[in-house]
This record gives sequence, C-alpha cells and structure tokens, in this order.
Amino acid sequence: MPKTRVNCKMRTCTKRKGRFCCNCPEYPCDRLRHMDKRYRTKYGMSEIENLEFIREYGIRKFVASERKRWISERGIFCVHDKKYYT
Repeated sequence: MPKTRVNCKMRTCTKRKGRFCCNCPEYPCDRLRHMDKRYRTKYGMSEIENLEFIREYGIRKFVASERKRWISERGIFCVHDKKYYT
C-alpha cells in the first residue's frame, strides 16, 4: 500500500465509530470538509455526498451505483488522471 494511504489521517482516525466517517460523532469534521471541497473542485464529486448515500442506502448499493458511474466498455475511469484502465 502506498505510504500516503498508510499514513492517511482520515484512514487512521480514532474518533470514528465503525467503518465510515458518517458514523463519527464529529461528522463531517473539518478534515473531511476540506477534502470534500478539494474533490468537488478538482474532480466534480463529493465525499460527503458519497457518505450520505452510504449511510442512507448501504455500501452495497453505493458500490453498485459507482460501478455504473465509472465502469464502461472503455474500462474503469480514474477521476485523478482522467484516464480509463482495463
């Protein structure tokens, strides 16, 4: 796993109860708001909206909706570098 993910403060947060930030009593925290703003600006997507979807419908429905959104006959679209991967 890349060092940036190993040391990720979001991933290693000890305040969260459960698997997702939306289960935290401080949700959405300043760190998540900052990341959400960056992702909205740079990639046109919202981490907070994703977490709200997970909270309301569950992770299985979220993954199914993301598959429809990002996977096509061209491959899997990466928002970070705007490329398709097979």
